[in-house]
Amino acid sequence: MTQIVTGYYGSGKTEFVVNLAVEQAKNAPVAIADLDIINPFFRSRERAEALMPIGITVQGSVFENHVAQDVPALSFAFLSKIRAGENVIIDLPGGEGGLRLLSACYGAIDPKRYEFLCVFNLYRPETDSVEKMLDFCKQVNAHSQLPITGLVNNGNLLHHTTAEHVLDCQSAVLKVCEKLNLPLMYTHLQEDSYYEIADKIISEKIITFAKPQLRHAWQIS
Repeated sequence: MTQIVTGYYGSGKTEFVVNLAVEQAKNAPVAIADLDIINPFFRSRERAEALMPIGITVQGSVFENHVAQDVPALSFAFLSKIRAGENVIIDLPGGEGGLRLLSACYGAIDPKRYEFLCVFNLYRPETDSVEKMLDFCKQVNAHSQLPITGLVNNGNLLHHTTAEHVLDCQSAVLKVCEKLNLPLMYTHLQEDSYYEIADKIISEKIITFAKPQLRHAWQIS
């Protein structure tokens, strides 16, 4: 299965990608294709060494995933894994730049065997309303050969997040789902919040995490 994940800067897309891979690696090896050259601060390649022992490989820069390497020299070696039918999650930057990168993958992706997920965080200015979320989805579908297949609720304010934030974002994303006839595929949230509202989450799948993967203590305190 090939999963493509996109979202506006600050949506928590890459955090979701890493935790999604961790969950899937419990059943089979997973490769993350880190194509996000837009945001150099939080990249899945930063977790490559820690993820390898649990069956997750990260492919990004041709410079062997050097975390300090900001040269946009991407490796598309992961395309061979897609063609072989292996599990690959593409961490795609949002916007036109991301779709240009995705165009290089069309020949390898089976249009009958993929997911294209949009991650939304209601608490980012670019996606703080149903209308803005809709606009983003429409822009992606207008320029991509592979349409979006599902949405992700990642409503959060980092360490200020409450269970109500998650539910309010869920409400907004569900309205987008209804207008576009798409499923709410995933809810991504910290374990503490999940225990408070488990019976109120209505996405098809839930990804929980104990603590953020891509932020250091000084960034969340």
